[in-house]
Amino acid sequence: MTEHTREAVPATAGRVPNPPKECSGQLYTVQASDSLFKIARRFGVTVEAILAANPQIVNRDVIFIGQVICIPSGGPQPPGQFRVLTLRFLTEEGQPLPTEGGAVQLIERVIVRATFTRPVSRAFFFLEPTGTETCELASLIGVDCPSATTGVAEILWQVQRGTLGRVYVVACIDSVCAKSDDVLVVRE
Repeated sequence: MTEHTREAVPATAGRVPNPPKECSGQLYTVQASDSLFKIARRFGVTVEAILAANPQIVNRDVIFIGQVICIPSGGPQPPGQFRVLTLRFLTEEGQPLPTEGGAVQLIERVIVRATFTRPVSRAFFFLEPTGTETCELASLIGVDCPSATTGVAEILWQVQRGTLGRVYVVACIDSVCAKSDDVLVVRE
């Protein structure tokens, strides 16, 4: 796919096309500095799919600030498209915590940071007690609503003494979710 770098242009009276009559997806209002390429990347669809859903766009290089367009449902993402890249445990100063016997050695306050292949709107961090091996007993330790422009989410976790279990993160983009591998953690 080639990148179309022409940004949205300011609208003048009568120039902004109406939204399409039907939209099987969601409506989006074009913002300053948007391009079809940027919008397509943000919503996980192709420029061609946006053009097909918006017959009122006659020139792929010209969209207007304030114009309402249809973002078609992206459907299932190809395998490997969206996934968790890393799950790290850091001090408040950003230093990695030590691992001993295969378990991250936690301290009282820990930054838990996850990185993803694409920006996420919410990430949910869980602790599953060791020995249970069932997600029903997992407890939510934090939620992050990161910026929609980065593939990073993090929480500051107040860790109780005697914590022993596996931490993982789940994040979703629309209906496509990704779960990290479990990381064994302990705090004496």
